Amino acid sequence: MWGRQLIHLLSSSQRLLKKSPRCRVPWLLNFRKTLPSLTRWHHTAPESLKCAWQLNDDHLELKYGDVLMRFDYVWLRDHCRSASCYNTKTNQRSLDTASVDLCIRPKSVRVDETTLFLTWPDGHVTRYGLEWLLKNSYEGQKQQVMQPRILWNAQIYQEAQVPSVDCQSFLETNEGLREFLQNFLLYGIAFVENVPPTKEDTEILAERISLIRETIYGRMWHFTSDFSRGDTAYTKLALDRHTDTTYFQEPCGIQVFHCLRHEGTGGRTLLVDGFYAAEQVLQQAPDDFELLTKVPLKHEYIENVGGCHNHMIGVGPVLNVYPWNNEIYLIRYNNYDRAVINTVPYDTVHRWYSAHRTLTAELRRPENELWVKLKPGKALFVDNWRVLHGRESFTGYRQLCGCYLTRDDVLNTARFLGLQA
Repeated sequence: MWGRQLIHLLSSSQRLLKKSPRCRVPWLLNFRKTLPSLTRWHHTAPESLKCAWQLNDDHLELKYGDVLMRFDYVWLRDHCRSASCYNTKTNQRSLDTASVDLCIRPKSVRVDETTLFLTWPDGHVTRYGLEWLLKNSYEGQKQQVMQPRILWNAQIYQEAQVPSVDCQSFLETNEGLREFLQNFLLYGIAFVENVPPTKEDTEILAERISLIRETIYGRMWHFTSDFSRGDTAYTKLALDRHTDTTYFQEPCGIQVFHCLRHEGTGGRTLLVDGFYAAEQVLQQAPDDFELLTKVPLKHEYIENVGGCHNHMIGVGPVLNVYPWNNEIYLIRYNNYDRAVINTVPYDTVHRWYSAHRTLTAELRRPENELWVKLKPGKALFVDNWRVLHGRESFTGYRQLCGCYLTRDDVLNTARFLGLQA
């Protein structure tokens, strides 16, 4: 008798939940937890535990291999890859997401060794490969990196003996271009040798992998230490490590440097892997790392020199991470251009200064500094979202040219050549 009453009680409650699937009945949920025998996992085959699934009120749980995944029902309907829902020729969604019932629930579910089948109340059938679900689930994405990288200090980079790519191979073969991009994606810097030392040839080099991003500095910049712009870079002074254009809402992605001429001493270029330093902070002071990802800062560039009148403001935290896997993808670090801190209350400000000091100490460790001498014929590409650059002071006449590249186009070229980017 008690068993019949229990079944009747649960059936009535389930009917109530079907009317409002997003509703929660706490006592019922707790009650279910005390009756594990009523929760049934379905397996692809009696003898196989590779895949099992279970329907819940608002989501499907799917065990595949060692991963337990949870899929919202609206998500499962929205991502259907059937011919009526997805255009495989354009790789675009055809389904109107706003037309999907937010209370939708599959009418039936079936799983075989490779595929999940869902039949919806209107009879539409959705099929998902289990490997596709594993790759595209939140739980699967947490275990993946968006872009594989090799973090480095000076010793690591020097011992890796990363080769430069010859200019002719870079310009004329996909193999040379792919080798260059692979080095660039892994280390955040890459060199091309035997480049004719002219601005025009440097421009041809840059256009091989991307559109050139025109900015307030023009398309191709070409400068000496004549202070023709209101920036410390246009002097002979030393420059501390920094990333460029932090005062843009989206900092420039890649920077190209080519020293066309230097008659004097000094002027070596400093390179520091910001992601390596950030990883050290994450391991040693995780609270500082987290704070540097949360506090938004303003960076500002004000220029009134000659005919150049600019006032740029960019906003963002020092460290930018993907929230699902905590992978860092951008460091915005420039003490020259950081504006007044007025975006957080005073008690947070002091904690931020402490966290910033922790990161700065890592960035300034001598073992993390890679010093290179730029010379005519050797072009340097720098990931401005990752690698900080600086310069020692110099004497004599020094002439550089370069440009900024659009990040999306560089990554697009890499993916076209089969690289993960």
